[in-house]
Amino acid sequence: MALLFRNKLSQAVGVLTLFVCTTVLAETVVTVPRPYATYLVDGKSYKANDSEIKLSEGEHQLVIRFEGNYSKKDSIDLVSGEPLVINFKTDGKEQLTFDMPQVKEAPQARAFLKNQKLQLIDRNSKAVKTAHIFELPKKEGLQIGRDYQEELLAMGKAFQQPIINEDGSISVNGTVQTGNNSAAAVIGSKNLQSLEMLKYWYNRADPQARKAFQHWIITQQ
Repeated sequence: MALLFRNKLSQAVGVLTLFVCTTVLAETVVTVPRPYATYLVDGKSYKANDSEIKLSEGEHQLVIRFEGNYSKKDSIDLVSGEPLVINFKTDGKEQLTFDMPQVKEAPQARAFLKNQKLQLIDRNSKAVKTAHIFELPKKEGLQIGRDYQEELLAMGKAFQQPIINEDGSISVNGTVQTGNNSAAAVIGSKNLQSLEMLKYWYNRADPQARKAFQHWIITQQ
């Protein structure tokens, strides 16, 4: 009886180990090269300080930003670029990175950021992977507190953001959504996009324009 129990236990552990190994293998790892920092993964803030991002099978969106520190003992030299948005699809079993050139000095960094052309590639074969990469519009002044997700929502380019078609239907990633709550979803999605666009343009306006807008809001009540 004890031997039979041990055999069954051994089989169970073997199956569990196989399951765990399969689960671990069935995930894509994207290595973001330094000095790029990751800010958003699939519309959510990325809090980890790890350059390797683990993703499941499917559609994904990353927001990364070049933040190089080329300071010396007698001077501070920080070089940063506009945020890059990367949209791609993975089968969940890939090792990916970006084909970034070596940038060791501040002049090299500034020259690179004039175009900031990156490609998503396979780490082993170096083959280029299909991905849609674009820069967020430039914003003047300090970048502290910048809300990239809000900007993407206002642009209609957030991760899996519902798009309202002319016939009132909703599309996500080009696929029309169906369901009993489609009408409520249309209203909710439309209101969300409208609100985010109002917030986006209000934050971009100068103090005079904001004051005029506030006055207009008060007169509408």
